[in-house]
Amino acid sequence: MPSGSHKKRKRRQEQMIMAGAAAAAVLLLVIIIAGPVSGSGKKQQEPAEDDTAAVSSVVRPSKLEFEIQYAKYTDIHKGSLILVNDSYPYAALPEDEAFSDVDAVKNDYYMIKNIGMKMDTLALKCFNSMLSGFYQEKNVRDIMITSALVSVNQQNLLYNQALENSRNESRGGYSEHQTGLCVDLGIFPEGERSFRYVPAGDYAWINENCTKYGFIQRYTDAMSDKTGVRGHTEHYRYVGIPHAYYMKENGLSLEEYLQELKNYAYTSRTLSVSCYDKDYEIYYIRAKESSSGGVDLYVPVNYQYTVSGNNVDGFIVTIEK
Repeated sequence: MPSGSHKKRKRRQEQMIMAGAAAAAVLLLVIIIAGPVSGSGKKQQEPAEDDTAAVSSVVRPSKLEFEIQYAKYTDIHKGSLILVNDSYPYAALPEDEAFSDVDAVKNDYYMIKNIGMKMDTLALKCFNSMLSGFYQEKNVRDIMITSALVSVNQQNLLYNQALENSRNESRGGYSEHQTGLCVDLGIFPEGERSFRYVPAGDYAWINENCTKYGFIQRYTDAMSDKTGVRGHTEHYRYVGIPHAYYMKENGLSLEEYLQELKNYAYTSRTLSVSCYDKDYEIYYIRAKESSSGGVDLYVPVNYQYTVSGNNVDGFIVTIEK
């Protein structure tokens, strides 16, 4: 039969066990209320639902549903956002179906220098709309396309002529004119002497409104340190409406814009652009060539979108919402 002292020790042990259990329960309750604790002893906070609301141009791509579309790696050289300059030559193979004869589909609001000129089909359609808008506003139709799609051989001739006259011109294959996405403009008033296009007076309307039609004035003197080209105020390039709008609003060259888009990679965030009563989301996908020579593109489900290569290292997906 246990002694009195033995009973006391047993009661003390039972009390210690009960106290320990109570302390453990309290600790567990604190953890549940306070949340998990990091190694530094600070509470790990989940991001607030509206963390991205403070930056209006950013949304989480998880709000969209995606599917995989296959593309050839060489498709990075195609599209309205390809970068062609002295560092990145035009690498796509010409596809006749991608170009249209300007004289066959042009409207009556501008002229062309030569019969047989060609342009990218979509760029030409948008150019027609822009010159129609210009005429409706200014009642002027003395603009002439002096240069559009140019072959590599023709560009080399221009390059050599420019060297002889100390002018700035790109080598064949390194000019945007090989893409069919751009035009050079001149002014040819009827019965008067023609003169170089300068976006002033009535023609300032084109600079002020070209982004509505997807065009940018590609080479300005202010951006010559980025583009490597100056003195080409007559040169307009088609890139698409949201891209043209964003570049103009933020004072970016095409080189700077394509570099900035790499901050909006798929799985991280997208660039949101709202302009002309439409909303767009834009993101970059780096092209990682597989053994089959293909690339998996993540594109949205149930939304209209376009895909363009950048002619450097990836693709740009543009969603119209």
